[in-house]
Amino acid sequence: MKHLPLREAALSWLEHAAHLPTAFHGLTDEALTELPEWEALEEAVSTAAPRNEHPDLYVRVNGDRLPNYRILLGESGLGAATRLIAQGTDVPKAEAADSFVAFCAHPAPVPERWLLLNGDFPQGTQIRLGPYTLQTFTEGDLRQMVPMPAVHDLGPGCPAPAGQPWPLAWVGGLIP
Repeated sequence: MKHLPLREAALSWLEHAAHLPTAFHGLTDEALTELPEWEALEEAVSTAAPRNEHPDLYVRVNGDRLPNYRILLGESGLGAATRLIAQGTDVPKAEAADSFVAFCAHPAPVPERWLLLNGDFPQGTQIRLGPYTLQTFTEGDLRQMVPMPAVHDLGPGCPAPAGQPWPLAWVGGLIP
């Protein structure tokens, strides 16, 4: 397989979309990854945006970190552009390819986890705040989070005392 620069691979992907059957627009991003051109695009992403610099573009599969098609096709908009082109919509391919390259080259977001220690909410609470969710956690959930000095005081086997509120934490951002 010839290794293409990312922009060239994205342009090739979009050019190929024009030759897909018009019914192809109904296929999912997962189905798009079955196209032969997906491998070249994946390889170009791996070269241009290595997983150690852009962990947000990758997913762990059987112990390996592979390009995440849900991010690369779904969140970048490349999958939608592919389906539009397959339908015959005039999509500016060069602009779409440039947007995809910019998406892949953006600085990786910094993972964040917040813990609000003064919440008076019953166990099982979930509150949506735009793209974020505030939710209560069990002792086991807290032990899986990044160690924080405030959590160390709970000690092993110390769940929230009976009748006390469960901790409330923000869930969002990207977890590496």
